[in-house]
Amino acid sequence: MSTTSDPAHPADALKAQASEAVRKVSESLNDQANHLRDTAASARYNTQDFIENNPWQSVAIAAGIGFLVGIIVARR
Repeated sequence: MSTTSDPAHPADALKAQASEAVRKVSESLNDQANHLRDTAASARYNTQDFIENNPWQSVAIAAGIGFLVGIIVARR
């Protein structure tokens, strides 16, 4: 009996292809998550540095954003 006529052989091939596709997607998602984590850490560091070096400007920016959000919420 030949393995090419074995009905389980195509299923095994499909299972292997699906497993490889899942591995590639998982690897890609992990790479993207690591990149996003690095970007977020960099943004956090830069924000913290800005706040420490410009405290009053940071307070003014936060107050301005709060004011704008208040106006938008009050209109609804």
